[in-house]
Amino acid sequence: MRKLQRGLSRLAWGGSRSGCWPAILPALLLVTGCGDTGSPYVGTVRPRHGPNELWINNSSEPEWLDPNRCSDSTGGEIIWNTFEGLVQAHPETLEPLPAIATSWQVSDDGRRFTFFLRPSQWSDGQPLTAHDFVFSFRRLVDPQTASKYASNGFIFSGGAEIARGEASPDSLGVRAVDELTLEVELVDPLPYFLNFLGFYSFMPIPRHLLEDLDRRGIDADLWTRPEHVVCNGPYRMTEWQFRQRMVFDKNPRYWDAAGVKLDRVRLAMVESATTALNMYTAGEFDWPGGNTSLPAEFLDHLSRYQDFHQHPYLAVYFYWINTQAPPLDDPLVRRALSLAVDREALVKHVTRGGQIASADLVPAGLAGYEGLGRPVHDPDAARRLLAEAGYPGGKGLPPVTVSFNTSEGHRQVAEALQAMWQQELGIKVELANQEWKVFLANAEQMNFQLCRMGWIGDYADPYTFLELLTSDCGNNHSNWASPEYDRLLTEANRQADPVTRLALLRQAEALALDEQPLIPLYVYTRSQLIKPYVRGIWGNHQDRHPWKYIWIDEAFAAQGGPLPSRRTFAPDALSFTHSTETSRRHPGCVQFPTLLDWHGPAPRPLPSTVTRRQEMSP
Repeated sequence: MRKLQRGLSRLAWGGSRSGCWPAILPALLLVTGCGDTGSPYVGTVRPRHGPNELWINNSSEPEWLDPNRCSDSTGGEIIWNTFEGLVQAHPETLEPLPAIATSWQVSDDGRRFTFFLRPSQWSDGQPLTAHDFVFSFRRLVDPQTASKYASNGFIFSGGAEIARGEASPDSLGVRAVDELTLEVELVDPLPYFLNFLGFYSFMPIPRHLLEDLDRRGIDADLWTRPEHVVCNGPYRMTEWQFRQRMVFDKNPRYWDAAGVKLDRVRLAMVESATTALNMYTAGEFDWPGGNTSLPAEFLDHLSRYQDFHQHPYLAVYFYWINTQAPPLDDPLVRRALSLAVDREALVKHVTRGGQIASADLVPAGLAGYEGLGRPVHDPDAARRLLAEAGYPGGKGLPPVTVSFNTSEGHRQVAEALQAMWQQELGIKVELANQEWKVFLANAEQMNFQLCRMGWIGDYADPYTFLELLTSDCGNNHSNWASPEYDRLLTEANRQADPVTRLALLRQAEALALDEQPLIPLYVYTRSQLIKPYVRGIWGNHQDRHPWKYIWIDEAFAAQGGPLPSRRTFAPDALSFTHSTETSRRHPGCVQFPTLLDWHGPAPRPLPSTVTRRQEMSP
């Protein structure tokens, strides 16, 4: 496989562009099994399990399954399906809908929300109350928790001061009015608050379980293990075989259990994209899952099949730079590295999934945001900057190391950058492949020079990307901080006028990228395979697909049947602009075009009994 990766990478800087590589074809025929059956689908369309079961992949072991501590997508996928917060995201539009909260009131100034909770239970039968949310939100910002997402709690009054150790967690602006009424006070009125509230950081935590484990002398960090875990979502983990699989059974105490169709979900942890594709072909996976990328070298071929789907994705692929690790402590060197990358060649010949080349951190058009439009490739300027830094032609510059987690796709991108920097700047680059948990630990400890990262927007607002570079953000792995940058973001979120707010956010992004603490490469797209008997998956810009809405079409599985038509999108169809109606009702909400005909009917309507004091809706 290494030879194939190198061949793909060479295309990015001027190799053969015929689009045909003999070495790929035998492997492709082996992987897809095409050419002998004439099937319009990739591999088998007969489930290898019972009618109410789903087999998917999650790529790797999650770092944490604790909602307050998780910061990666592999853990988030599980938390979203085993816990439920005050609101939930509509599976197609991502609009916030009632969940544990059935309704809410908003103060006239938009800073105080009162949520009215439905009677519900934890999976062990204990009642879930507003106090469980208070405990969770305080725990999120408590320095003792050491959450990388503590900054998510800065939206609450007192959150930042608590995280810095300047105040007690009890002073956080959240309180239980009674068992089923929760009141929260925000620092500023945020247009994206209700969307953000569906994020996994804000799930309730079973305080009674953690206290019970402590009384029994059991490490409370083990509370998410299947032998201990207590949750309140549609599914509960019942089996965990390390680096092999997890099994989740339907939670009979979930408040909407009657509407959950799947009895069981089996989640594998296969890191190799090619292996995952082979397993999908053989029927070991019904859907490789949102955390599994399809091998770039097979995308052109796979796109011919009816179970192939592609859609826009609110996520950015970039490289962190450790700005305190010589020679990368010089911003001239960092800017030279960014300008030397041929991003258009990278997305056309290496990633090959319709990604959008970009040197900006915030995708242009997100909630009306005007992108910076920084140059995606300028090798002449890169060489001038490197010479200005004292390294003409790369002479005297020590080697730099690029770190990435195990994935053929990440390796291909790293090899492409390695070759570009060598050719354009004369820089020697070494590659370091690491297992996911090791990779995350090294990133957190700043034990790297350059490391790849992808960031999925937690909500549809530029702040979800810009917050990454704030001084207090636990996910800032650049060793770069700027008081002026922090001030601009704080000032932006105090603005009632959206135009003024976006202008301040844009000014902050320009300030940061002039220092180049990271190297943005492209805006993601999602390319996926979904078995034609799987229903209840809708395309959305965060690639979030709740298991509670998914079901197996037994009629198709038994007989084979017509698949609803599907279509992919052209790269120029990607749009981050939002409709007038969506803007009026949800300021700051991104609207993507509906580009896929997904499997199954629209989700059943959920009750919306929100009491409004302003023109706001859930």
